Amino acid sequence: MNGWYDGFGFYHGPDDPRLIVPKRILIMGWTINVSHPKAPLLVLLTCGAIVLGILAQVLVQAGR
Repeated sequence: MNGWYDGFGFYHGPDDPRLIVPKRILIMGWTINVSHPKAPLLVLLTCGAIVLGILAQVLVQAGR
């Protein structure tokens, strides 16, 4: 893998065509290639899913 990881664990590999790449320590999972053109969309979709999940939980709790 050519590229490097920053202090937050994001992978910067402008020559790497993969959007999601394995972390340096394989058992730790996967990370996003932030140099990929579709990376901002993936980050926004992930954050949006988290916010919607929290909002749904708040609305369920408010209805009790």
